[in-house]
Amino acid sequence: MKKILVGVDGSEHSKKALTEAIKIAEKFSAEITVVNVFYPSPTPSAHEFSHRILEDAKAVLEYEKIKYKLVSVTSTNPSKTITDMARDGKFDLIVIGRRGVGAAHELVLGSVCNRVSCESPVNVLIVM
Repeated sequence: MKKILVGVDGSEHSKKALTEAIKIAEKFSAEITVVNVFYPSPTPSAHEFSHRILEDAKAVLEYEKIKYKLVSVTSTNPSKTITDMARDGKFDLIVIGRRGVGAAHELVLGSVCNRVSCESPVNVLIVM
């Protein structure tokens, strides 16, 4: 295992996903790519929020001395963006939180998590 893709959105579940991805990366000397997919917005606030999420991830990754890349993507379809990245980037694993910031009304799995787990071309670790 050399490449791990982690979807983050600022939620507690995505922070836990990053923590688990770091544990795996340490064991396999793997590189982590952290992606934040945000919806298009006419104001700069969405982009600024994405930047803050990635800066938080960067601080953790640097503290843990993990090789990483940070990616911010504007899209109306986060699950497709993540699965396309996994396929096109030849990732070995996707790590994603069970629910994100927009999934407050989901009972079992967040909609993005559910779609990623069903459509992913690679293994998916869902962090509870």
